[in-house]
Amino acid sequence: MLQPAKQIDTSKPLVLTLLFGDDDADGRYRIPDTLRVTASADMTPPAQLVLTRRDAGAADIELAKGEYRKVSYTGMLPAAMRGTVRLEPTDYDASAVLVASVRPDATLGPLTPISQTSAANGGAGGGAGLASTPALAAGAATPAVNTPPTAIDLLNASRISFNEPMYFIAGNSGEHASAKFQLSFKYRIFQPDDPRSHGVIDNLYFAYTQFSIWDLQAPSAPFRDTNYRPSLYYYLPDIGVANRAVSRVSFATGLEHESNGQDGVKSRGLNIAFVQPSVSFGNLNNYSLTVAPKIYGYLGPLRDNPDIADYRGNVDLRLTFGKPDGFSFSTLLRKGRKSNTGSADSQLSYPLSRLIPGTAGYLFADYFYGYGESLLNYNQKSVPQLRFGFSLSRW
Repeated sequence: MLQPAKQIDTSKPLVLTLLFGDDDADGRYRIPDTLRVTASADMTPPAQLVLTRRDAGAADIELAKGEYRKVSYTGMLPAAMRGTVRLEPTDYDASAVLVASVRPDATLGPLTPISQTSAANGGAGGGAGLASTPALAAGAATPAVNTPPTAIDLLNASRISFNEPMYFIAGNSGEHASAKFQLSFKYRIFQPDDPRSHGVIDNLYFAYTQFSIWDLQAPSAPFRDTNYRPSLYYYLPDIGVANRAVSRVSFATGLEHESNGQDGVKSRGLNIAFVQPSVSFGNLNNYSLTVAPKIYGYLGPLRDNPDIADYRGNVDLRLTFGKPDGFSFSTLLRKGRKSNTGSADSQLSYPLSRLIPGTAGYLFADYFYGYGESLLNYNQKSVPQLRFGFSLSRW
């Protein structure tokens, strides 16, 4: 089965093409009137499709060695299919194909074929075109008015994905052994008909991050503190701003809760409203720099930690420099309102698959210095902590 266009308008009939023939021998082939295909998409039950033959050709054909014949079939994808759709023939031993399912919004204009976008853009940040550098698709030339970009990585994004780094690390700093681990994911609540949409509902995410510090030296090795951080926010991975220096700009804004689930004097909790732009410079397929300030204000009473802004402040600044298939260095900087308060949490990672083929994830090192590694000790300066381990994802 031949690969169709990577991006298809699912308000129109789907067309799939079978290629018959053999390089090594003559052959006789029976051409079916219908083609059965299994279609599956992210978090959507698979559906069986029956496509009908487009042309009224012969039911049997004979082809000489090296001769080929294309036969096309057409049908409609289910309206519920969104995002990346896998199409796999049921009756033929042929490779499955992946397509990006899009139902264009009339207000945003028609879709631009990916091949045309690639030729027109030429790639931002010193990279090649869209087809050869999918990570740069969203960072290409600024689109026409009222037509936000349709990024390859946005079209192919899963509804549930990593949010912040997910890792498990351990170390012994200041003669005190501890481990730190974090779980973090985000879920796109609604899947829009057209991924170019900038609508609030179409780009609404729920995220959950859980962070724990495990005291490995204390009797019974208890968890020193666990922080729970659910959030609801509007997120655009690419707003369509790019030039020779800037390869991508993203934007997020929403509400976030953070607490440690304890009671009494150990109880901690806060709510914030935040805005977080993110600007990337350079070739996203090579070395690039991302600057992401998170600006926030505290909502409601802070009974358990009334002076937390003195130690955490109102701005987190994340800087990330690295290469997708190489080293990446990221640091999260905070400056409290009081002098000489704040923190720096720095991470260095390297793809494990570069060292052990067939593996996934990253070798991970983390260095924390300053106040408030967890909510419990937000107003206490920690002994500098260096830990090593493994990460499923990274900034």
